[in-house]
Amino acid sequence: MSNRIFYASQSIAVATGGAGPGTVVQGATSVSLATNFSLDKMYQLGHISVYDQIVNAPEVEVTVAKNLDGNDTIYKLATGGGSLIATSAGAPTLTLAIGSDTDSQVTAANAASVVMTGCFLKSVKYDMQVEGAFTEECSFVGSSKTVTATAGTAPSTSGAKVLSRRNFTIGANTSLPSEVSGKNLQSVSISADLGREAMYKLGQFTPFFRAVQFPLEITCEIAVMATAHDGVLLTQSEMNGCIPAGVPSGQQITIALCEAVSGVEKYVFNLGNKCNLQSVNYSGGDTGGGNVTITYSYSTANTLTITG
Repeated sequence: MSNRIFYASQSIAVATGGAGPGTVVQGATSVSLATNFSLDKMYQLGHISVYDQIVNAPEVEVTVAKNLDGNDTIYKLATGGGSLIATSAGAPTLTLAIGSDTDSQVTAANAASVVMTGCFLKSVKYDMQVEGAFTEECSFVGSSKTVTATAGTAPSTSGAKVLSRRNFTIGANTSLPSEVSGKNLQSVSISADLGREAMYKLGQFTPFFRAVQFPLEITCEIAVMATAHDGVLLTQSEMNGCIPAGVPSGQQITIALCEAVSGVEKYVFNLGNKCNLQSVNYSGGDTGGGNVTITYSYSTANTLTITG
């Protein structure tokens, strides 16, 4: 019997066909589970105490994070890859294998598993920073959680090369907005929240489907080290009229990352050509000695394709 669970004691696998355990997530760094029961409290006239509490369908939320390392993303393992719209109906099975704290890895002999079927992708986020590894985080929501004696599988460590700032491709296949093009990039963050509205029918306790709440906002934040002002100028006199000057138009954003070993492009994030500048924040450069950074936030809708 284990005295604790730590990183070497657990692994997470994803299966798109409904049957687990599926494919182990390579480079996973964290996993969290939350089981929530919502209650409708009922009262009656003439008494202060609760008359009844209706227990609604439970929700299981799973959040998995990994380092981008050239292996399949969590998103691809869960959906098959492609656009958010094309893959929105998928409901993969997630299997968390938990082993002994006295073994160097999760093995078939020492693991039990928490199996969560019918997990819909709820959100996805990618972070690319100057310092540290490039990361992915995906959250899922479902209604099923069981424990089985399913054998666990440890991820491979052979040839693993975690992507970092040198793997951010500045070239023909990367398209950046004019406000940040050619500047000293510090970070890029891409995120989408799919919402997932639970849909019910009479005679069934749990949802029969969890629908994406379209229109779906996709955001991209790009921070640069400032060498001048932010370049976004607004002149009151030019803002009048039917075609105001200085108002940003839609632009293409495509981010490509190359593999650490071969240099071949491994991941491509395409947000389409209607990414509009939503806000600009100039900050830092205080007396503590930090540099000024400018963060440009862009927004689009319904368009995010993740390949590789």
